[in-house]
Order: sequence, then C-alpha cells, then structure tokens
Amino acid sequence: MKRTKEVKTMSKYTEIPEALRAGLPEELENAELAGGEIAGADESCRLYGPPGAGKSTQSALRTGTLALEEDLYPSDMTVVTYRKALSGVVRNRLIDWGVFEEPDVNPEKADSANAFQYWTTIHAAAARATGFLADVADQEDDLAGMADGKAKRAFCTELGIDFMPPRPWLETRWTVFYDLYTYAKNNLLDVGEWEHIDESGLSPLRSDPAADRRLDAFREKWGTATSFEKIVEKWETFKRDHDVHDFFELLEAAVAGGTPPTRLVVIDEYHDATPLMAAVSERWVEAADTAIVAGDPDQVVNGYAGASPRFFERIGERVERDLPVVQLDRSWRCPDEHFEAASRILRRERSPPSLTTAGAGQILRHPAPELRHDGDEWQLPEPSRDGGPVSLWQQYGTDLMFLSRTRKQADGIAAALDQEGIVYVSQSDVGGDWERRLTLLRALDTVEDVRPGQTTSSARIGDYGDSDSSGKNPGNYALTVDEARALFRHSHGRYLDTDRDDIRELLQEIEYGDGPEVVRLDTVSEYVTDKWWLRYGAGSASISELTRLDDRDREAMRKAWNRYDDKYTLALAEGTRVLTIHASKGAEASDVVVYDGITGRIARDLDERGDARENEARTWYVALTRASQRLHIVRNVFEWTEPYLPEDLEPRAAQAAQDAVATTDGGESHGA
Repeated sequence: MKRTKEVKTMSKYTEIPEALRAGLPEELENAELAGGEIAGADESCRLYGPPGAGKSTQSALRTGTLALEEDLYPSDMTVVTYRKALSGVVRNRLIDWGVFEEPDVNPEKADSANAFQYWTTIHAAAARATGFLADVADQEDDLAGMADGKAKRAFCTELGIDFMPPRPWLETRWTVFYDLYTYAKNNLLDVGEWEHIDESGLSPLRSDPAADRRLDAFREKWGTATSFEKIVEKWETFKRDHDVHDFFELLEAAVAGGTPPTRLVVIDEYHDATPLMAAVSERWVEAADTAIVAGDPDQVVNGYAGASPRFFERIGERVERDLPVVQLDRSWRCPDEHFEAASRILRRERSPPSLTTAGAGQILRHPAPELRHDGDEWQLPEPSRDGGPVSLWQQYGTDLMFLSRTRKQADGIAAALDQEGIVYVSQSDVGGDWERRLTLLRALDTVEDVRPGQTTSSARIGDYGDSDSSGKNPGNYALTVDEARALFRHSHGRYLDTDRDDIRELLQEIEYGDGPEVVRLDTVSEYVTDKWWLRYGAGSASISELTRLDDRDREAMRKAWNRYDDKYTLALAEGTRVLTIHASKGAEASDVVVYDGITGRIARDLDERGDARENEARTWYVALTRASQRLHIVRNVFEWTEPYLPEDLEPRAAQAAQDAVATTDGGESHGA
C-alpha cells in the first residue's frame, strides 16, 4: 500500500553530531551534512553525486548521524548496492569512525548473529529477506543452488553445445542464449515462467530493441529454425530438476516476498538499476521510515543491460513519498582538466552537472605503440617502448589504472604486463588470473627444496638438482587449503599416489573441521609419489611442470618469481588495475590510462541509435573522471578500432580549465 505524501517539517538532524565528528579522519574534519537544509538525516532524499563528490561518504554521514541520534543498531537498517566490491564501503567507514563496533562474525555472512547481514548487495539482501535459498543446503543434488559454471556446463553437455568461448570477447550458443534470457528477465519481458510477477506487468520480448538485437545474435548462432522459447523451456526444466536458480530469481521473489529492516534503507549506486532491480528498490523505499537513494544518472553505462537514468530521475514520481534531490556540487577527486574533458564528451548528449572540481591536474598524451592480435597471440611492443603499458607502469608507479572500451583491448594491455611478470588486478574475464598464479607461486615457494626421507632418484633428476642434497623437513612446513587445492589441481596425475576424490575429501575435512586450516607437508607426502617432490619442489623450475596453464601463464609466473621478493599475494599489485570502462565505476587511481577506440559494431550502433550515443557519452565520461592526478590518453593502439575521443581533447581541456580559473577574475571561457 502506498503511503500518502509526507508534510515537510524542519528536521532536527541537519548537522553532524559531535559524537560522530570526533571519530572522523583528518581529511573529513570539516565535513558537513550536505543538503541538510533540503533533507535532514531523518528525512528521505536522493543523493545526486557526480564523480568524486562523495556519495558513499555522505550516505555514511547520514546513516551515522541517524544511528547516533536515534540509538539505532546496524540490524535496524538495510544498506545495499549493486556491486559486491562496494557493498562494505558504508559499513567499514562507520566502524572506522566508531559509530558501530567491529562484528564478531563475518559481516558478509547470512547469519542472525550478524548485525550487518543486510549491509550487502541487493541480491544478497533480497535472498535473506525472503529466505529464498534456505532449503538449498538440504538438497542432495550437487548442482543445487545458484547457477554456477558447473551447472551451466552440465546443461550445455545435455544439449551438446559449447559452454564458454575460447576468448571472453567471442560467443558460443550458450552465451548468446543466456545473455538474451537474463536480459529479458532483468527487464521484465514476457519470457519463460514467472513465479511472483503477474503477466500484466511484463512487456513482449520483441517490444524491446535491445532484446530484439540479442534475438538476432541468438539466431545467428543457433539458426533460424531453433526456437528461443524452446531453449528457455529446456533451461527452466533443468533448473527445476536440479534446484538451480538464476540471480534474477532472488529479485523476483523480493518483489512479492518479505522485506529487510526498514528503519533506514540506503540504496547506493542506483544508476546501475535494471527494471527488476528498480521494482524491488521501490518496494523497499516505500516501506522505509527513512530512505536514501544515491546515484548519478550521468554515470549510467549499463544501458546495454537495461539500466537507465530514468530510474534515479523518476523514482520520486514512482513512489508516494517525498524524495528531494540533494545535489553534491564539489568533487574531491576530479581535477579541473579532467572534468573539462569529460564534460565535453557528455555534452554531446546530456548537460553536465555544475561541479566545483579539485584543482589543477594533468592531462597527457602518449605515443601509441601498437598492440596487434594475430590468431591467438598478441604481438607486443618492447617493454621499454614509450607509451607502452610497461613503460607507463615503470614511469608513473603502481597506483595506475588502465582502461579500455572492450575486453579484447584490455586483454592486450594485460598481455603486455604479463610478459614482464607485473602483477595487476582485473575483472574475471580480462587478462590473466593473478590470484590463481600467485596462489601457485606461494605453494611452490613453500614446497621448494622439501625432500621427505623416502625420496628416491629419478630418471630426470638432472633437471631438478641432486636428490641426495639435504632438503627442508616437511614436518616444519604447511600450505593453506587454497594453496594445496591449487597445487594438487595443477599437478600431473602420474605423480599423485591416490585418486583426486580422496584429495578433495581431505581438503574439505581440513577446511570445515575444527582445527587450523592448513595442510602440513608431511600430510601431503601421504598423497603423492616421491617423484612429485622432485617435480614440484624445484622452485621456479617447477612452473613448467604445472598442468592446466598456458604459455602466457607460465611466462608471467616465471617473471613474477624473479621480479618480486615479497610474499606472492595480490597486494603486490599495489593499485595496478586493468579494467574495461564499465568495470571501473566507483574506482579511482592517481594515474589513469585511457585507451581511445571503439569497435566497428559500436560505431554502427552510434550511427543508428540515439540511446546508444547517450550511453557511449556517459561511458567515456566515467573513464575520463577516474584519475586524481594525471589522466593519460593513448590513441591508435588497436588496428581494428575507430577513434571516439576528439583529436584535440587534451589541449582544449587544458585551455578550458585555465579559462575557467580566469573567469573568477572576470575573464571569458572558451569552453572544452
């Protein structure tokens, strides 16, 4: 039932209380509750936050103020976002500021003892509020639960189709089907079965232009004789038979099911919302005593998935409550030149926000050593070549983020760093898996020179050293469960002394038992042959003996072994990231390298569709506002791409920034 419009009265909580201010870090010592005169901490609002304007900080300040003034607990509140990487931001700040205590249990865990269990992603909060997955643990089917790679692969095996493509930027029949299916569900289109949503609330599949384009891609892979609806029926039957669930089902259940704590509801990054997510969010906002909806309609880059600025802009019309907009008008990160460049791009399709920026920065242009993709291999420039990924990393340090429009471009950048063993963080479908690589390096480092007493000679002992030399005592060393699991997985079966099922059972017993989660090397010796220690106890020489790795993995690992002296963890990346622009939202770095270039398909979409042009402008607006110090533009790196950024972007942005400063003294601005 919709509540009536609220009568506006003056809030009591328009300023940060002293108890909260006392715990703020030095950089926030002068912080204020932005828009307190528009909506106090006990009043609902929309926080409109341009890049670097502090949406999450202001959400935390409002949440902390209300909690302290009205003696609220974390369990009284729901604080959600779309992306898991950002789900702990507000929680961690309030703990750091002394508003709440560090929990005794994992704050990410679905547990009644966890006061923060609804401070999470919107999908997780939906599942917990409805009890959607409560019975999964009781199912005997090992596929039961959320649809993961194992379940999807099993379905593909049943249909006799390929599961994943050889490269992330390619497609299989499964990927085009699943893309269309999940798009339809998240956009409330009439596809398949719906358990909690009435058909009157659904739109026809062909009425959505993006779904229509996906249907064309489906037919191109499957052939025109194959019915999409028949494959949908097969997938939904498979899910029912194995108690498998897609992520959209969590949201669908929440449209009609239980609600999370509603004393305060905070929905961050609302510009990522799809129609189904918006339906859940609006229901929770309706139920809340106080609601904060934070987002930036100018940073909607997931238009291809159904996200739209209208969800943030019109939520005040769609729910019967007052949701005034608090415009955050100062960026604490984005330098003048960067915002001028970004605004010029956005202005093609939308009016940029009025923003006080963070002062002078730098916008630099670099020469373009080409990254060529020939078959399955990258042809890479010399590491020392000016403007190359390695050269930029060496020159500007590790707090460096590389951004490109597509995954294939990002993979080329990552390949250049891999060639030199430079550790970076990337999204799951871009570049190498450094978490896996480093886990294996830690395992090899631990096992190096361990020689149990029963070790015998080998026909290839010359490759690995003298078997009679004294080695480390295995009883003094141990692997973590993750390290042991990785090393066993990548060991050749001929050097194991038991079935892999026995090893999996051992690791599960250790992982879920009451003792320490470590695997002692004298225990490992019970599951491997003597020759295993010779193969995998030779340090960097053992990298070539690992299975299930390609040459790029092995070369990157060998170079990293020699490059880094510290413990092999992702902390070695020290801020180095390789991402697509879409994956970079919410991220920042001192230096950001933006690679210009769009594919021919994207260029054709821009020629044909206004919504594509607007989404593209917002995408590059995001890319150009990630840096806090230096923004690096690199052009003409990938031969198969077309330019998107104006050729004179850098000098005009720098000039416009200077003119903007001059206007404070009565000068005239040329504009970017």
